[in-house]
Amino acid sequence: MTGSLPGFIDVVRNLNSPALLEDNVITQAKAAGKRMIFYGDETWVKLFPQHFVEYDGTTSFFVSDYTEVDDNVTRHLDKVLKRGDWDVLILHYLGLDHIGHISGPSSPLIGHKLSEMDNILMKIHTSLLSEERENLSPNLLVLCGDHGMSETGSHGASSMEEVNTPLILISSAFERKPGDIRHPKHVQQTDLAATLAIGLGLPIPENSVGSLLFPSIEGRPVREQLRFLHLNAVQLSKLLQENVPSYKKEPGFEQFKMAERLHGNWIRLYLEENTSEVLFNLGTKVRRQYLDALRTLSLSLSRQVAQF
Repeated sequence: MTGSLPGFIDVVRNLNSPALLEDNVITQAKAAGKRMIFYGDETWVKLFPQHFVEYDGTTSFFVSDYTEVDDNVTRHLDKVLKRGDWDVLILHYLGLDHIGHISGPSSPLIGHKLSEMDNILMKIHTSLLSEERENLSPNLLVLCGDHGMSETGSHGASSMEEVNTPLILISSAFERKPGDIRHPKHVQQTDLAATLAIGLGLPIPENSVGSLLFPSIEGRPVREQLRFLHLNAVQLSKLLQENVPSYKKEPGFEQFKMAERLHGNWIRLYLEENTSEVLFNLGTKVRRQYLDALRTLSLSLSRQVAQF
C-alpha cells in the first residue's frame, strides 16, 4: 500500500504489526473521506487501527485452520454487498496460505479451496455488475496474493515461486475490443500503490517507487492519460531529487523533463482545438516518453533503495 520496497526491518516489525505511519493508499483514502470496510487477517487492523468504518479481524497464526478462518470473512458478504454505505471493501482470505503451510501447494485440499475462492469471486463480481447497471458508475475489482509459495508450502525467501503472484484488475471502465486477448505481463508489486491511488483519485504515496499500470487508464481520453502519467512522473522525480544529489544527470529525470516539454506543446495544440493528425501523433509521442521515463525512474529508485 506504500509502493515502497520492504526491508528486513519491515519483516521484523510485521511480526508485531504496529500501526503503519509511512504514507500509503489506505491513509490517503481515509483522509479523502472514503468509507472502508475490512474483513480478514487482523494484521490489517493493527496496521490501520483507525481507518475502517467496520472491520472483523481473524488471527493468522492458527495455520491448522483453513476453514473457519475464511468462513469468518465470507459470512459478511451477502449483507455487505447489498449495502451502499462503503467505497472500499478489503477481504483478506488466509485459508489457501494455511493449506500451503500444512501440506504444500500439491495438497488435495488446494483444488477445493480454489473452487471456493472462485465462487466467492463470482459472487462479488456479479454483485458489482448489478450495482453498475443501477448507478452507471464503474467499479474496480482487484484480485491478488501477497506472496507465492515454495514446493514445501513456505514463503519469505526469494525463489520465483515465492515472489511471483497473480494480480488481476477487473473493471467495465477498461477498454476492451472484440476479440481482444490480453496476455499476462510481469509488473512490480510496487506498481499497485500508484495504480490504486490514481484510480481512486488520491495522491500517490510519497515514497512509492512504482509506476502506473498503463492498461488501467488506456481507455481514458488522451488528455487524462497524459495528466495521470504526469502526476506519477512528478512524484517519482521528486523522490529522486530527495535521494540522489546528482539527480539532474539521471536518465530518468532527463526523460521526464523531455516528456514535460512535449506535453506542454501538446496542451497548446489542444487548447487551440487542433484536432489534426499532428495532435494525435504528438499525444502518442508524449505518452511513450512518459512511460519510458516512469520505467527508468522506477528502476533507478528501486536500485537506490535496495542499496540501503
